[in-house]
Amino acid sequence: MSSEDNHSYEDTLELSFEIVIPYPVRFWIILLFYIPSLICSLFILYNFIVCRTLRQALHNHVIILLLFINLIVQLTGIPWILNYYHLGYVWPQNPSFCLTWIFIDEALYITTTLLFAWATIERHILIFHDQLVSTKYKIIFFHYLPTIIIILYCICYNVGVIIVPTCENRYDYTQIVCGYPLCYYEIHFVATWDIVANDIVPTIIIIFCSIALLLRILYQKYRMRQRIRWRHHRKMTIQLLSISLLYLVLYIPKMLMEFIYLCGVSEDFGADFMAYAEFFAYYGNFFLPFVCAGSIPELKSSVKKIFQCWRQQTRAVGPQTLSGRAVRPQTLALSHRTVGPQLRTTIHVP
Repeated sequence: MSSEDNHSYEDTLELSFEIVIPYPVRFWIILLFYIPSLICSLFILYNFIVCRTLRQALHNHVIILLLFINLIVQLTGIPWILNYYHLGYVWPQNPSFCLTWIFIDEALYITTTLLFAWATIERHILIFHDQLVSTKYKIIFFHYLPTIIIILYCICYNVGVIIVPTCENRYDYTQIVCGYPLCYYEIHFVATWDIVANDIVPTIIIIFCSIALLLRILYQKYRMRQRIRWRHHRKMTIQLLSISLLYLVLYIPKMLMEFIYLCGVSEDFGADFMAYAEFFAYYGNFFLPFVCAGSIPELKSSVKKIFQCWRQQTRAVGPQTLSGRAVRPQTLALSHRTVGPQLRTTIHVP
């Protein structure tokens, strides 16, 4: 990397734009959403593992992967963010920890984006071209193979640009995620590939396929008066569109700003907006489990069963305590009536 690149890279490290929300407030805002989201994630994944119907449904496989990746972020990246907002600096302060944090933050974000982009394409196959997954070999080729290729690509790409880059990362322990010291952004081709291939193209796919899916279903259902098993496909459609809406609202602002910077616009432009976009992008990890839970009817029924069991146990315990309390006065009254005459006779005999 040239001396000019080193100079510009050092300048970007010195730039820091903060949102007006203080660190303690950010800590509690994240914590209030983090705990329920983590519980919801564990509950959903448990039901996916236990329920055979949910586990074997092809349209749930990518969703399970997304929730599993999201759980990894919730167990690693989110606690590290909370620790940063609590202390005001990164701890522990060593390159290995920063490298791990950056890898989890970047690699899992890219993997999630690409997997969900593929999920929007796959829904068209499962709903309108289900003959492509009618046999075992077709399922392997059209269902499992694309997912495996995406995961392998994300692993190889992120190991190459983050773990073993051709440049040197310089960490800033006073900034969140060690200042995001991704020096490969100074390599124009790699930076362009990262934003275009890993951000812009998947986002376009998500937008186009989601809108196209909704229009195709409405066209088939209403204009052509074909049900196309609407009750069966409604779950897949609602699930996909709800996650798409969540992704587009929380992640597109950050992606658009990165694309503007790639076009040569100074990073001072919209720096405050970018800081807010990066902060609220983490809420995608918090809301994803709730969106998935709300779009899966089986999970709603399991929640109802839990509340019904709890109510039944409450009702079963209640009458026992009441009956116990009701028996004691009767027992005392009987004992008093039986003992009374005996006491009277013993008193009047002398």
